[in-house]
Order: sequence, then structure tokens, then C-alpha cells
Amino acid sequence: MEKQGFSVYMCILIWFVPLVASSQVVGNSPLVWENNIINLGAVLEENGEATAEFYFVNKADFPVYVEDVITDCGCTAAEYTTDTLFKDKIGLVKVRFDPQSRGGSFSKMVLVRTNIDTDGDSLFLEGINVPMPGDVQKHYKVNKEGLGFALPVINLGTVFTDKPKVKPLDFYNFNDYPVQLNQVQQDLPEHIKVRMIPAVAQPKSRAVLEITYDPAMAMDLGFLQEEFKLSLLTFEKKDITLNLVTTVHEHFDPVPVTEIDNQPKLRIKENEVDLQKIRASNSVSRIITMENAGAQPLNIRKIVTNCGCLSYDVPKYDLEVGEKMDLVLTFDPRGRRGIDHKTLTIFSNDPLNPTQTVVIKSRIN
Repeated sequence: MEKQGFSVYMCILIWFVPLVASSQVVGNSPLVWENNIINLGAVLEENGEATAEFYFVNKADFPVYVEDVITDCGCTAAEYTTDTLFKDKIGLVKVRFDPQSRGGSFSKMVLVRTNIDTDGDSLFLEGINVPMPGDVQKHYKVNKEGLGFALPVINLGTVFTDKPKVKPLDFYNFNDYPVQLNQVQQDLPEHIKVRMIPAVAQPKSRAVLEITYDPAMAMDLGFLQEEFKLSLLTFEKKDITLNLVTTVHEHFDPVPVTEIDNQPKLRIKENEVDLQKIRASNSVSRIITMENAGAQPLNIRKIVTNCGCLSYDVPKYDLEVGEKMDLVLTFDPRGRRGIDHKTLTIFSNDPLNPTQTVVIKSRIN
């Protein structure tokens, strides 16, 4: 049942009720939830309401029943089991999301109150609402074999190596025939998985490519640009090429305060190098000193520059405790004029500061 007029009450509850994303048990509740967060992915407006089902088990030694379910938005409504549940009996809260609201990412809270817990359990419904554009030709202007995409590049944003990133990509099938993914994707990289929702994109309709990117399997760091092919099946086999960009950072578990001084630590003598006035005809080199100021061996994972005009040379990538080494960077200013800024980024196993950037400034005559 949907309730309104609880704005003040909900604000208090949102402040005091913790979000538990990784556990099936919410606080000290007698209810054990199969999931307390459900992500609907991309919700296409023309498909109507999307539904999520939250199942729970009563683990208390006494009967429990749901008294009320409160949603925090008029775009969500809930139905729930009204029977009294004895120990180990299963109940259900079914939440409907109406995509007629504004587009973009959403996270809606659903509060489930029982006869023995008036504070309630917090459930969360998440996803991306994708409104139907007024002009599909104009909106889905990037055409690949009759499939229209809004943008030429898929931007995954920032990802971390501890978990895959899922990106829904909506498209429009302009063809007069249905399209589906080939079950055999020979050219798809191992760290990228794709599925089509629904499995068949009907002619003159929208569908979603759900792209799962696993940065741990990609085994790379920093800003990455990738191109990959998808094999499609229609009345014949077709391939489309998609472009993807992302920035990958290594994940480190939080370091306990008592262990902070027992970690590797990358110390860079200069985080900004000013080359001052230089001639466009002459390359310039500088030395940057790096030191392992920590208590464990330091490993330089990767070093990248943001320009082919900036190169570097290092004698090795591992530093023992207290060890120093010199990185030699060389800037080639040919073809450039005026004030110039370039960067050199160093990735390491320093868990407190794993990504450090050195800025190289110059004024080129």
C-alpha cells in the first residue's frame, strides 16, 4: 500500500536507519531478506511499470506480520504479504516503479514496518529511467547497421578493480526486421560481457545492451579506450563496432589506523615541475625522485602520460623500504606554442595514495 504525507517522518527515518548493502539481515530485524537492494537496470518508458520482488523469511520464534509498507516517492507503489508468518515462513513485498517520472538514475527507499518492529526494514529499488525521446531519428543519431545509439562512445566513468561495472545502453532498431545477439561472440574481449534486453529487439522499437565490464580481468589501470565488435543475428550475420572509455583504479581495502605506518608509501619529491621558458625546437629533460617512505616493499604498477610528447625512463618498478630512484622525463615541445601543461600519472601499491600525478608546466617560444 502506498502512503503519502510522511515527508517529515521519512526524513527522520532516512537519517537514523542505516543502509546495509551487503547483508541480508537488516539491523536487528527478525526478517531475513533475500535482497534488500534490487537494481532494475534500464527501465524503458514505453514498457510501462517495472516490478521488483523482495522475498523475506521470518527467523523469529514468534509470529510476525507486515503492518505497513511506506514508499518515498509517488512513482513507486507496493503490495505485500498480509498473512501472519510463523517461524521460517516466507513473505513477499512487491514494488512497482512507474517510469513516467523524470529520466536518469534513481534510488527509491521502501520502508517495511512489522508488528514487532515499528522502525521498519529499509529496502532500496534502483535503476536508470530512460524516457522515450520525441524524435528517435534525432536522438539515436549514431547508426550502426540500422541500430541507432545516442552517443558514439560508451562512457563507463570511474571503475575499481574489486567489482565489475554494469552499464545499460539503450538503442533503437530502425530496421524492418528483428535483431538479436549471436550466441557466439568470437571478437568480444574476455573482460566484457554483453546481453540484450529483451533478447530480441523488434523492428522499430527500443532495447537495451547491458554491458558488464570487469576491470580485474582487463588487468590495466588508468584511462582506457577500447574498441570491440558485437556479432548480431538477423536474416544474416552482422557485426557492429562499439567504442568504450573508462578510468580504472585499483581497489584497496580500508587500512586500520593501527596499520597505517606499516604500509608501502610512495613519496615523490616534486609533484609539479616547471620547465619555465623553453624553445619549441629543443626537447627538455628533468629528473623526478621517487622514494619508498613506507614500511613494506613498494611496487610501481604503471606510469602513464597524457601526451605522446612526454616520455619517461625508470630503472625499475620495485623499491625496497627506504630505497630511492630517479625517473627521467623528457618533453618534446615541437609543434607547440604558449603555455602548456602535461601530466605524468603513477599507479602504485601504496594503499593510502595509490594514484599520484605530476604536473609538467612550460611556456614554449
